[in-house]
Amino acid sequence: MNNKTKLLVGLSALLYLSPGYALADYRSSTDTGADRLDFIENRRRYERENALSDEQKKLLEDASTIEANLRKPLDPAKPVPTIFEGDDLEYNQVTGEFIAKGKVHIVQMDAHQFDSGEDDGVVKGNTIRQEIEIPGKAHILQLTPNQARITMDGYNTFYNYGENMGTMEEAVGKVDQQYVSGKKFEFYPDHVVVYDGTMTKCGAKAPDYHLSADKVTLWPNDKMIMENVKFWLKDKIVYTRDQYVQDIRPGAKGPEYPRVGYNSSNGVWISQEFSRPIQQNVDAMFRLYVTSKYGARSRGELKWTHAGSTARLAYGYYDDVDNNWVKRKPAFIYNYQQRIADTPFHYVLDYELGKWERKQPNASDIESTHRYGRLGLYRDPIRLQGNWYLMLSTGYQITKETYDDSTRRGFDYTIAALKEFDERWAAYGTFEYSVSNTQNSLFNYNVNDVGRAVKTGFSYRFSDKDRLVYGLEYDVENRRLKDIDYYWYHDIHCTQLILRYRAKRDSWQVRWQFSPW
Repeated sequence: MNNKTKLLVGLSALLYLSPGYALADYRSSTDTGADRLDFIENRRRYERENALSDEQKKLLEDASTIEANLRKPLDPAKPVPTIFEGDDLEYNQVTGEFIAKGKVHIVQMDAHQFDSGEDDGVVKGNTIRQEIEIPGKAHILQLTPNQARITMDGYNTFYNYGENMGTMEEAVGKVDQQYVSGKKFEFYPDHVVVYDGTMTKCGAKAPDYHLSADKVTLWPNDKMIMENVKFWLKDKIVYTRDQYVQDIRPGAKGPEYPRVGYNSSNGVWISQEFSRPIQQNVDAMFRLYVTSKYGARSRGELKWTHAGSTARLAYGYYDDVDNNWVKRKPAFIYNYQQRIADTPFHYVLDYELGKWERKQPNASDIESTHRYGRLGLYRDPIRLQGNWYLMLSTGYQITKETYDDSTRRGFDYTIAALKEFDERWAAYGTFEYSVSNTQNSLFNYNVNDVGRAVKTGFSYRFSDKDRLVYGLEYDVENRRLKDIDYYWYHDIHCTQLILRYRAKRDSWQVRWQFSPW
């Protein structure tokens, strides 16, 4: 059979579903409400990361066409319907053996695609055993529902598409959002194993950062487990680890790489976080933070997570967006989050008990046993006509301090509106009330500046790499403008430079960090 002969065999079904996106990947350092714009920026970044290439769109169209031309109902017990195209194709209907030569193109109805990587390639296999073997160079695509999204080029490929298992050698490509390479890949229905591999989310030809490991087990939308890991900046090894587990769920932090910056309060600073699993659901975490003004202000945590619960035993220094510091010595922190059935509402329970200490210039030293509890109720963002979003939340909190025997309790609430005008312009407006604020709290750490505040601002993207943000905070009770912030975000390869000027305080902040954050 010659001249791009097509052969259709087998049966199954196709379903393609796009996963939901995370909205909290990156948070701006702000108290003027500019972090409301992160909702849009993170959604856009997710859309860019998960956008289908022309090749992937074509695969879904071809798979849908196969299904549309088959008799119904389909029998899931039979092999997956498959189209073979080749310059020279031989097929034995009795044994199921086939061999295709030349430029070979194979498409399956469950959104698998196999191509010979050369004009004189050879592809062979068996349609009954559902096997494909490409001894030379090969190109594969996988958009099968509930499996990793794969685009890969390599050699010596074998794949059993009935069992969704196979191997490929000397390969390079992309698994979900991870750019990968390795000497050998093993594909399974629910995970991928890479030997002598590299991983990065930096798409540059020469990545600004990447991880290499003797063995990588990648569980899509869950985690990567890496053995004998090296952390690279360009072509330099930063440090090594025997084992490293990275959370790759939507919204999770990126790998452990340093951040550097400057602000008027702390001077030049460098920060890096490290984590190490202790046992199932338990991790030890350490944050190295060194400033030119205060020296080392690091911290450590023992963290337990399970089914929406997070418990931490914390010791060390913590700072907020206003560069207010406290030292926990130590503190127990608990958080629980849960969606209410199938509704758009979810609740959050926060609790903390521990000793807090404050030591900073122009303030007296304070040490207190700090007790804090809050039950919050949140609604998923409501999308209105005209690309308007409405965001609502409320909660009840109690804070007690032994230093001055004080107790503050009461409700807080937030009403926020967000408008996406086009690809360049966006704006927000927020009204916030909090019973705890810097005017009545013993510690200024991580509380609102004022009790009642109106926060508003906008962002303007003037190039693919540059975005300007303006934000202000108005103190309703005292009828005065509290803060005005200006930001410039500049993307450089797979890093981001953030410049922030706080006009009312005449202070500067500069931060440089790898993307994603």
